[in-house]
Amino acid sequence: MESEKPLFQKILQKARESILNFDTIEAESAVREAVDAGMDPVDLIELGFIEGMKEIGDQYEKGDVPLLHIFAASRIMEKGVSLLKCCANENKLELKMFGSIAMNT
Repeated sequence: MESEKPLFQKILQKARESILNFDTIEAESAVREAVDAGMDPVDLIELGFIEGMKEIGDQYEKGDVPLLHIFAASRIMEKGVSLLKCCANENKLELKMFGSIAMNT
């Protein structure tokens, strides 16, 4: 498990940056890497995608980015989570979404 931490951190960073860079391909790549590495999908969402959304929100509150950036970032996150759901179904994992909360059961 300890050897997985640097890999997991790299994947989480990629997911976060995909939001900040409005990069669908990077988000999808992060999802595929997370699934291949056996990462908990909830961690990917909470510690990767949502952290990126928080950062965009903070930038908006400071007046550094327009509101449209929040919408664009949310579309990237939506595409990443959608792919994650598909991957979870393929791997027979049950991923339940409740608003902005994800549970892996």
